[in-house]
Amino acid sequence: MSDTVCDVAIIGGGHNGLACAAYLARSGARVVVLERNPVAGGAALTEEFHPGFRNSVAAYTVSLLDPRVIRDLELARHGLRIVERPVANF
Repeated sequence: MSDTVCDVAIIGGGHNGLACAAYLARSGARVVVLERNPVAGGAALTEEFHPGFRNSVAAYTVSLLDPRVIRDLELARHGLRIVERPVANF
């Protein structure tokens, strides 16, 4: 058993849990994120649904992402790139 102590445990490594963890860690809290899936990201996760075809199930909701979160967490510096699609998903 580990002697590591954390101040906060976030259950679920989806995009909301990861954002909360980032804010808490930035404020000085010792945070652990617990995710049951092999990859974190939740609805923001991009997956290959057919060889050569990748999509994020809920990427269209990125327009709902508060610009303050993008700025505060420096998401562009960490690889966030918002690409508007010329056609709708189905």
